[in-house]
Order: sequence, then C-alpha cells, then structure tokens
Amino acid sequence: MPDFNMILKKIKDVFSGLDTTKKIILFSVLGVFAGALVLVATMSGSESKVVLYKNLETKDFAAITSKLTEMNYPFSSSGTQTIYVQPEKKDEILMSLAQENLIPQGIPGWELFDEDKWSETQFEKDIKKRRAISGALSRTLSTLKSVENAQVSIAFPEKELFEDDVDPVTASVILTYAPGVESMTRKEIKGIETLVARAVPGLKKENVSIAGPDGEILNDFDTQYDQLQTELKEVNEKLKIQERQRIKLLRDIDKSLTYSFGSGSYGTRYDIVRLDVQMRWDKEEIEKKEVSPVTMIPDNPETPYSELQVKDSLEVSSKKTTESFKGHGFTPEGPTGTEPNIPPGYKDKDYQRAEYDKSENIQNNEFNRTLRKIKKQPWEIDQINMAVILDGKWVLTGENKEGTGYDRKYLPVDEEELRKVADVLKNAVGFSTARGDSLSVKHIQKDRSKEFDAEDKELRRQKTFRKMLLATFITLLALVVAVVLYQVIKKELERRRRLREEELAAQQQMMREAALRAIEDEGVEVELSLEERARKEMLENAMNLAKERPEDVAHLLRTWLSEE
Repeated sequence: MPDFNMILKKIKDVFSGLDTTKKIILFSVLGVFAGALVLVATMSGSESKVVLYKNLETKDFAAITSKLTEMNYPFSSSGTQTIYVQPEKKDEILMSLAQENLIPQGIPGWELFDEDKWSETQFEKDIKKRRAISGALSRTLSTLKSVENAQVSIAFPEKELFEDDVDPVTASVILTYAPGVESMTRKEIKGIETLVARAVPGLKKENVSIAGPDGEILNDFDTQYDQLQTELKEVNEKLKIQERQRIKLLRDIDKSLTYSFGSGSYGTRYDIVRLDVQMRWDKEEIEKKEVSPVTMIPDNPETPYSELQVKDSLEVSSKKTTESFKGHGFTPEGPTGTEPNIPPGYKDKDYQRAEYDKSENIQNNEFNRTLRKIKKQPWEIDQINMAVILDGKWVLTGENKEGTGYDRKYLPVDEEELRKVADVLKNAVGFSTARGDSLSVKHIQKDRSKEFDAEDKELRRQKTFRKMLLATFITLLALVVAVVLYQVIKKELERRRRLREEELAAQQQMMREAALRAIEDEGVEVELSLEERARKEMLENAMNLAKERPEDVAHLLRTWLSEE
C-alpha cells in the first residue's frame, strides 16, 4: 500500500518551494483543466438531438418554430432552414404538426404521377412532367458531396409547325454549397452539366446554365481557350513521345558504335551529327477479307516431306434439274366468251407440234474466309534521318628529331569499314528504304591538335620524371656505397689500433713478468705501485676465474669479439 502521508508531504514540499509566479501559473492550469472536465461532462450528459426538418423555407420555418414554442416542445435550430429536436419526441412532434397541417411541402418528383385524375388535361400533364423532372434533378444534385441544395428550372419550348422555328430546350441550375465548400472544381461542374443534359430529352450541354450561391455562372468556360490548351497539351505529349523514341534510338546507335569506335587515347572516334525521328499520328483501321484454300490433310512438321493437301473449295449443296417437253403448245385466250387478240395467222401456227428441253445444274461451294479488322497503334515511326562521322586512328611513332614533340601516323577508315558500320546502324535503328529513311556514314579526319599538345606535355612530364627518378636513384646508391665504405674502413682502422694496443700491452706484460721472475729469482723485494698491484690482482683473479669457470670466460670473450 502506498504511503499517502509521504506523498502529501512531498507535494507540500514541492509546492512550498515554488515562487509566487509559478504558483499562479499552476493554479491557472488546474482551473482550466477543471473547467474543461466540467464542460465535457455537461456536453456528454446532455442528450443528442436529431433533425426534424431541413432545407425549410422562411415561412415554413417561422410557422413550425412558433407552433413548437406554443406546444412547449424543446428544440434548437441552425439558421432558418434546419430544426433539431429530442429523438424520443420526434414522432410525437410530427403527429402534432400533422394535426395542425404544418407539414412542409417537399420537392415533388415522379411521385406526382402516382395519382391519376380522370379530369386532368394534357396541359396539366405537361406541367406535371416538367415539375417531376425538375424535382428529380434537384434531389439528385442535392445528394452530391459538395452540394447542400439545388434548384433546377427547365424551359420546354412550344411546338411549332416548322422545326427550324422551335426554340431549344434550356435549363438553369442554382447550387448551394455544402458547409466547408467554397468552390467547385471544373470537373465537378462539367459532371453536373452532363447529368442535367442527359436527364432532360432534347437538352444540349451548351443550353445548361449553372449558377453558384452568389449568382455567378460556373460553367461559362472559354471553349476556344480550352480547345487550344487541349491541343497544346496533346502536341506536348506527342513531342515527349517522339523525343523518348529518338533517345532510345540514340542509345542503340551509341551502343553499336562504342564497340569499335569507343573511347581511346584521344576520346571517341565517332560523332552522331544528326538523328531526326519523324512520327505519324494517324489512326488507321483496316478491314481485310481473305479467301484461302481448304486444308484437307495438314502437314506433319516431324517429317522431312510435305503431306499437305488442299482444295480450292468444298461442295456444300447442289441442285440438278432436267426438263423435257414434246407436244402442242397453247396460248391463254382470256376469259370464256371473249375473243382473243391473236391474229388469225399466228393462231394457226400456235397449234403446231413443239419440243422443249432444259437442263440446269447448280452447285454451291464454300471457301475458307477470314475477316480481319486491324487497328493500328495511334503512332508509329514515319521516317528516320541520321548522319554519322567516323574518325581514323593515330599511332604514336616516337619523338621527333628536334626533341620538341612526338610524331604520329594517321590510319584512315577504309570503305569496307564504313560499309560495315552502315549495315550495323541500319539494323540497330530498323532502317527501311520503303519508309524513306536516310543514313549517311562518312569518314572525316578530326582536328586532334589540342589532344596532341596535351599528350606531348604529359609524355615530356613523364620523361622528365623518369630522368629525375634515375638521377635520384644513382645519388642514393652512391651515398649508400660511400657509407658502407666508410664503415668498413672505420672498422678496419679500429681493429688495427686495437691489435697494436693489445700487442703493446702483451709486450709490457711479458716484460713485467720477466722482471718479476728475475726479481723473485734474485730474492729482491721490489715495491710495486698501486696501479701495478691492482693490475696484478686483477690478472690473478682473472686467471683464477678462468681456471674455475672456463665456459663463462670463453662466452665473455666471444661476446667482446662479436661487439668489436
């Protein structure tokens, strides 16, 4: 369990440590926070309200609010068009207003035709039709996200004897924007214009006027300017496509030439002087009817010979008719009791014996028919014009006699190589003679004087650097040899000096030992100096050490010799 007394004590200590300004700020923040909590609690505790009526006219709003006040029903309003009431009182309020005949009239639509009156005239039906169309359009436009309310008025012209004398159908639309909407986009206005024009028979878009809440005409666009903008946009898009196609071909050409004429000692040896791609934007639709023979036995691709058997056509149906007649002919003479119009001479010949033969053979054959409808793409390459320049090779032959530069030999591009490059470029860009394409590949020597000067300068710098490097190496080598000789000579001189000193020391020692032995033999005591006594003791100690530890003495002597 937390110690609340300790917590309160800490809070008091912190509060007592604050100055007056900080205390005022703290109390202000706590007051604002408490007020916000009270406001939220009040708003959350109040009951939410629902819409009773909206989009009311001023007279209906005044009559309904007056009656609600008279009936002691609580309500609230938004402007002079919308009324809000408590949800549990809505049905009761509607019933009370209906009893008082205060239900506002809505926008009539096609429900006007739900009741049919037998005494209704055609004029009244036409008026009802206009009201129904206007009401339905108003309801439809009011459902849009950006529209709060819409009023549609349609004018149908009177019928005239001649069609040229009839005025066009016109319509006007007044829009009220939804809350938070200040204007409508051009696309939305065009959509409303299309909806109204297609909902009314005989109404054209140019005869629809759309006005905003301030009365300004919204669909009064500059048609000619829009058309120019559209055409300009279309031209820009076409130019972009044409430029992308040109860059694609340029990359293919560059890739083809880089292999043989790419970067070298003096840069690229080719230059694409001109690459022009012309596009055709005509839309074509081609319809082809093709007749082909009928395949009886198809070819087997696995065999080395052909088994294909075809026929020009197949018999679908046939008809054979044979007629034969022998006997007397006759001529109809008209109704009974009337004389014919046949002259007497022809009447005698008509009853002579006659023969008639007829043979008819009809055969219906069917072919393989193929109907193709080909729709070409909206653009294709119409013509390609290209010019390429190739440069030869330069070979460095060496330094000139004067020593001021270097000589080079030029190797031009031969005709065979030009022909090969032209063939490669034709395949790279899809060259077509029938299309009128043109390709020019020429050899032109390029001025390389700047590249030569830069190369000569670099070669001279490298030559000078090599000379300096060689001289430096020789100097360092001479210094190393001199140092080595100096060290060798120095060691030799030191060695000789040490040998002389050792030889003198040995002679003196021998002389001293001889003198000592002579003195000892004679029995004469000779007083030695301090230095000679120290040397004698050292020598005796060395001799004793050599006898006791000969290995250490030998190792010490080797160390001295190696150091010398």
